[in-house]
This record gives sequence, structure tokens and C-alpha cells, in this order.
Amino acid sequence: MGQIFQKHATQFEPSLIVKLKSITMRELFDCVDTIDKYYPQNCYLNLEQFDDIFATLTDNCIDLFHRLADQTGEDGKLSVHTFEALAAFAIFSGESFETKCMFVFRLFDFDLSNTLEEQEMVSTLQCAVRAMCKIAGLVIPSVSMLEKLGYVCFQMMDEDKNKHVDFDEFYEWTVQYDELQEFMLLYSGTQTYQYALKRMVNAMDESEQQFNKWLRECKAPQVPAIKLQQNLYQIYKGIDQLSIDTLFYMIIEYTLRSKSIGQEESSQQQKDLWAWKADHKKNQHLLQNISVKKSDYLDIIRAWNVYSITDVNQLSIINIKDLKLLIWLYEDEEPDYFRINQEMSIIDTNHNNIIERCEWMQYLCSEESMQRRQTPQVLMKKVFDNYDEEQCGLIPIIHIDKLLRDTFKQQMKKMKDFKSIQSVNSLIQQLKVEFMKQVKKNNQSHFDWQSYYQFLVEATKTHSSLNKLLNLNRD
Repeated sequence: MGQIFQKHATQFEPSLIVKLKSITMRELFDCVDTIDKYYPQNCYLNLEQFDDIFATLTDNCIDLFHRLADQTGEDGKLSVHTFEALAAFAIFSGESFETKCMFVFRLFDFDLSNTLEEQEMVSTLQCAVRAMCKIAGLVIPSVSMLEKLGYVCFQMMDEDKNKHVDFDEFYEWTVQYDELQEFMLLYSGTQTYQYALKRMVNAMDESEQQFNKWLRECKAPQVPAIKLQQNLYQIYKGIDQLSIDTLFYMIIEYTLRSKSIGQEESSQQQKDLWAWKADHKKNQHLLQNISVKKSDYLDIIRAWNVYSITDVNQLSIINIKDLKLLIWLYEDEEPDYFRINQEMSIIDTNHNNIIERCEWMQYLCSEESMQRRQTPQVLMKKVFDNYDEEQCGLIPIIHIDKLLRDTFKQQMKKMKDFKSIQSVNSLIQQLKVEFMKQVKKNNQSHFDWQSYYQFLVEATKTHSSLNKLLNLNRD
């Protein structure tokens, strides 16, 4: 289809966009009522009429009028197309993308059929695109070009070929149209979950590639903590130092916590974790002996990337409207209104009604929050990773006994009677024998996580106590 949104024609004004984002749909409907009451026949509005209708939305009516105005009539006076104005205020409002789409869709549904016919679609595209370009200061496509594009888009949206486009077809197309999504993100600070998820996947790919590069430079299966700290300062040099420090400290704490899983309280790993949590500034010497593996790094950097994707203005500030997308992206499940308000009250520790990057990282990577999200499968995987010394995803079969014992160690520590502990020890021996038979049958000297986990899942069918012990039904 080619580029609709071309290069800047005038200077883009972020401050104007911020003001428009404060507009709500309720306020915009009040403007529609004013038009219906006083200007029902006006296809175009002069400055006085424009100000009369939209003055309640903004204190910058004159500037907006001149941005949206065209020369019309033989006298060449400036006027604004009524539908372009309404489309502009809707598109740049602070409402969700779906709400904006619904408003624009209903605006051009002239026959109130809850569908758009071909000519209605052409009008929709012409007004909406021209309005977006005028507000953003971009080159405005010609009416004839948008007319041709409107016919093409209609054919693409009308999947059932019934010569009508319903809202679902309209919305689905706009969500999947990357050029439109990029525009909405860049100029109106709006993004859909689908587009944000696509950006998130790309961000995680870049993070993994970056870490792989560091591994190659270190020529080791893990990146030394001090080298990692230097790298973080380099790649995030445009972000405040406090946020980068918080990220680094969280990665180190998470690494120490991963290494301490299944270890005795008196172990060096546990002592290092407690020392770091108590005062990481006084215990910087611990960094000399700490290296970070890729899986731990990606677990923490995921929280960082989610924030970056949601923070469309890159100001390290997120409000309650953005919190829904922030949680949705991280958990891959849409939160309800109650959950959003509940999380806001917990995360916003300084009660300024915004979530700063450090608040998000500290909340998400706190021990309490981590434990809440640690399913049995996740904990078992971390124990497995501790034995994957080469970071290749494979463990030598000779480690199966220790791996099984560490897998059950936390549960065994909670047992108070000798009989229960003896029963688990007996179960471990049986599982070890069964797993060794399975691996040797396939002539394998190593095994991966998937085969190990699948073995335990299958073993719950023949060992009734195993499922209760692992609590796999929580997954």
C-alpha cells in the first residue's frame, strides 16, 4: 500500500499532543451535542464556530484551528472540516485505541447500520488520515490518493465480501496495520496490546542477542558481574543512573537467589544472598566472584523491557492508564479494573500517582513478588539450571542423583518426622533407577530439561506421593 504518513512538513509539538491526551470521550460527546444543537448543517466551521464547540477541550483553539484549516470557497477563507476536527480530537485523546476506533467508526456510519459501506469507508480514511497528518505536522496526502486507498482498504477489510464492513472487521484491520500502529505510538502515545507485544518480542530478541555478544567477548558460559555492570551503563547511557543501578542490583540479587535454591541455610550461596540483600553497597566485594547466566539476566531484563515498551514517551513515568498494558504485557493476561487499582496502590510507594521505573523494578523483583510467581515448574527449572554449568541446556547423567535430591530438598526441609524423610529418600532412589534406564535405553550420556520434567510428570502416574510432593497441579 506504500507510505501514507510521509516526512515532517512542520515542527512536531509534543506539548500539544500531551494536552490533547487529557481529553476524554465524555467531553468529546458534549462537543458532538453542541454541533447537533447549533451547527447541524455545517460541514465546515470557521474560527468562531470552532472555538464555540471545542473551547471546553483545549485552551489552544486558535493554534488547532490553523493546523486543521483549509482554504475553502471562492473567498479563500480558512475553515475546518467538522468531521476532521472530531476525528482529530478522538484520535489524539487519552482513550484506549479500541475506544478511539469505535468513535471514528460510528462517526462515519451515516446510515446508522452499524456497518461502513464503501463510500463511508473512503470518507473515514480521508478525514482520519488528513486529521492525523495535520496535527502531527506531516505531509498531507491528497484527497484523490486517499480515495483510491480507501477503496483498496475496504476490499481488504471486507473479508466476507458482503459489501459491508462491521466494527470487528474494521478494528482487526487497524490493529494489524503496522504503519498506523507506529503512527499512533509515535504521535499520539497510544498503542494496542498486540503492537506492544510485537515490540516486546523484538526487545527480548535484542536483549538475548546482546547477552550472547557479551558471552562471546568473555569467552565464558556466564558474564562476570563487573563486566555486566559496565555493559549496562554503556547500552542504557541515556537512562538515569539510579534506574540502571537498580537493574544491576536486581540482576545480582536474582542470580544469588537462583544459586541458593535448594542449598542449606549455612551454605556460602545463602550467606552471599543475605549479605547482598542487607547492604549491597558495603558488599561490592562479592561481585568479584559472581557471574550471571543468560536465563537469570533475561528474567530480570524482561521486567525492564516491559516498562520501556509501555513508557511510550521515554520519560520513565507511567500512570494508572498505562498500568493496565504494563501488567498485561508482563503476565500475558488482561487485568481487570480492581487489579489495576490494587497494584497501583502497592507499586506507587511515594503516592504521586505515577509509577517510576525503579518502583516497578523493585516491586516486580522483590522476594515477595518473586515467590508469588514461582510455580513448581519454575523452581524445578532453576534447580536444573544450576547443574547446567556449560549453559548448553544439557546435564551429564552422573548428576541425576544430586539433581533429584536438590529438587526435593525444600519439601524435605519442611518434614519433621523421620518416616516421611525416609519415604522421600526411597522415592528418589526409585526415580533415579527409572530415569537411568530411560536415558541408557536411548544411549544418552546427557539429558535436557524437557526430558527431565516430562519424566517427572509421567512418574506422578505411577508414584502417587510424587504429585503431592511436587504440587505440579499448580502449573
